[in-house]
Amino acid sequence: MRRKDLDHSLIRGYIAEAFLQLLQTKEYSDISVSEIAERAGVHRATFYRHFGSKEEVLRGCLSRMLREAEGDRTLLPSDFASFIRPVFQAFYDNRERMLLLNRAGLSVQLLDVLKEYFQFDKIPADCDNTEQYRIAYRIGGIYSCLLLWFSHEMRETPEEMTRIAASL
Repeated sequence: MRRKDLDHSLIRGYIAEAFLQLLQTKEYSDISVSEIAERAGVHRATFYRHFGSKEEVLRGCLSRMLREAEGDRTLLPSDFASFIRPVFQAFYDNRERMLLLNRAGLSVQLLDVLKEYFQFDKIPADCDNTEQYRIAYRIGGIYSCLLLWFSHEMRETPEEMTRIAASL
């Protein structure tokens, strides 16, 4: 079924869902843009109007998970645990998909998504270097904790992961 005249976010959602469905049965390297577009019910050109690559689809999926669960940004400087808990909860709520992406070797995409979530690129250039390093350290730490959590099949709860991450 072809999907025409749909909202941009709906089309992106269809494409993302098609990609994730294909990833359940095929290796990432064996999935083509044409297959994703066909599964999503859109033309290949429509895929490229909304995404530049399969990697961009993946980053979009991960970003959407975090945006939907985003914590209160004002808490970041004073209450890191309250800010980071939604990250662990969002990934836990999408556990099967996260473990699938990890097994496919695609977890590296999380680093860019975490930088976006923490708005690392928006830290003013004239800001104290200490703040930049602090945020970079936290992003790297969360990323490493996520990788370890995935290797444990996400046995720990989001609350346990929040406690661990906030204590480091």
